[in-house]
Amino acid sequence: MVQDKNIRIRVAGICLDKNNRLLLVNHQKNGKSYWLLPGGGVEYGETLHEALKREFMEEMSLNVKKAGELLFVNDSIYPGGKRHVINMYFRVRVSGVLKPNPDHILKNAVYMKKSEFKKILFYPDIKNDIMSMWSNKFMKQAGYLKTKWKD
Repeated sequence: MVQDKNIRIRVAGICLDKNNRLLLVNHQKNGKSYWLLPGGGVEYGETLHEALKREFMEEMSLNVKKAGELLFVNDSIYPGGKRHVINMYFRVRVSGVLKPNPDHILKNAVYMKKSEFKKILFYPDIKNDIMSMWSNKFMKQAGYLKTKWKD
């Protein structure tokens, strides 16, 4: 049974540093530690790029110099419809020094090598897609990745 019929819109940034490392954030929730692309929920009245800029500043003290093209979209629907999240991923360029601002969920933010990325627990379940796009420096644009909810 669907309890909350709201759909959460989440934006995330794809950010590579000069060493081709991908910016990721570490969350801990319900006793589980996992990684995801940095970003967060879009607030009412906020553009997608404004949300990206706000989230990067709040979570990592980074200025988004450029929020670029929409690279891909995926949706995550919890079995039974309890939660429904639409994730929109944009290429971003940042300035400033990475300084994570930990809270009750966010624990860290790092630039990660591809060899390390292969070993982590990553949500949503698009790790193989990320690996493939990373090999092409995320040049693919506006694709839809169908995914299943993963706990």
